[in-house]
Amino acid sequence: MASVESDINRPWADGPFELISISLLGYKPGEKVQPYHAMALEMVTVHNCLIRGINSVYLQCINVERSSASVPAFIKYASVWGQILHTHHSTEEKWIFPEIEAIVGEKGVMDVNIQQHHAFEEGVNEYAAYLKNAENGEEKYDGTKLKNIVDSFMPVLRQHLQDEILTLKDFDKYKEKTDWAKWTKDTIAKVVKKTQTSDGMVVELPFVVHNHEVKFEQIGSWPPVPSLVFFVLKFLYFGKNSDWWQFAPCDKNGKARDLPYAL
Repeated sequence: MASVESDINRPWADGPFELISISLLGYKPGEKVQPYHAMALEMVTVHNCLIRGINSVYLQCINVERSSASVPAFIKYASVWGQILHTHHSTEEKWIFPEIEAIVGEKGVMDVNIQQHHAFEEGVNEYAAYLKNAENGEEKYDGTKLKNIVDSFMPVLRQHLQDEILTLKDFDKYKEKTDWAKWTKDTIAKVVKKTQTSDGMVVELPFVVHNHEVKFEQIGSWPPVPSLVFFVLKFLYFGKNSDWWQFAPCDKNGKARDLPYAL
């Protein structure tokens, strides 16, 4: 368990679907990456948030039934994961990948990653639809059913999350095309502005922060927000849906913690 605190004895969110190590990019934990790997590093961080998120759902979806009062909040928590995954991949296809193609001058350089999106799309849609039905009372919540749905798509999705990092790793051959570190910073800021919703500060940002373990391989400060601004955001917004975040593997400061309903 990488950097998980030693007092966490039950299964934690670094499995069953494996986190992505920065060693995939050829770096050691804590080592500064080259500018042309800036977007790859960002994706490693985001993808690991997604993996921890679905792992925390997977490990708790059955046992949470022991507390019927907790099920509605768990459904909300699990639903946010699907919402963020959809936004992430839509953003890549609409803005990030086309910009990469324009910069490197190679049409279709990211197409294999888009094709992979379609490989798990049906399973993810089933996941979202089932949770919506359970939330609306159209279906009774069944943790075993949810777990089986995750099993139906997650191995393919996990492979995609790794393969996309390998695609971005090869950008060393395009290192002269642009200032990749600046482009990454500017692109993230632009994407955040374009995709910001009314729920962003009270749903999406808290979710990813509660699924980002700051000690994991010491990859640097994240999200890329000034510390004072980040402190204010947490103070203002993170308390609204606190019952949802009880199922997350980290506290609001990114410290690993026990999963209350882990198997």
